[in-house]
Amino acid sequence: MKTFQTFLILLLGLLTAAPDILCAEGKSITTEAFGKISLGSKAAALVKLLGEAEAKGKDTLWDATGDWVQEWKYPAKGLTLAMASAKKGGAKTLLSLTATSPCDLATARGIKIGSSEADVRKAYGKIEDKESSVAGESFVAGSIYDGVMFTFKKGRVVQIFIGAAAE
Repeated sequence: MKTFQTFLILLLGLLTAAPDILCAEGKSITTEAFGKISLGSKAAALVKLLGEAEAKGKDTLWDATGDWVQEWKYPAKGLTLAMASAKKGGAKTLLSLTATSPCDLATARGIKIGSSEADVRKAYGKIEDKESSVAGESFVAGSIYDGVMFTFKKGRVVQIFIGAAAE
C-alpha cells in the first residue's frame, strides 16, 4: 500500500511539473488560449471580446457529437468560430476556431499567422503528431482529435485551427 501511495505522489508530481508529457501522448492541448479566446468560452464572453459576428450560419446537428453547431464569422478579424449547444438554439460555447489573415492573435506559445514553420517546430516540436503532420504543409500539435493544427504556405503559417479536426 505504501508503495502504491508513493507511486501516486510521484506520478502527480511528474504530471504537474511537465504538462507537455500529456500532449506527447496525443492528449488534449486545446485548453491553450488563443489570444484571450479558449475552447469552451461562452457566447456572451466572446461577443464582449470580439463584438457581434459579421455572419452566422444555421444551427446544424452534428450526428457524430450530438451537438448543434453554428458557424460565427468575423472576416475582418480573420476568425471563424464553431459554436456548439446541446439543443437547437441553446446556449452556445466555443467548440473550435479557425484563424487566417488578418488575424493578429497568437497562441499561448507565441505562434500567429505569418510565423515561420521553424518557429512552430521550436514551440510545439515535443508534442507533434508526426503521423498527421506533413513537413512544409501542416503541423499537428496534440492530435487531430483534439489539438492545434497549423497550415503552411511558403514556410509561413497561413491558418491555425484549434479543436477536433476528426471524430
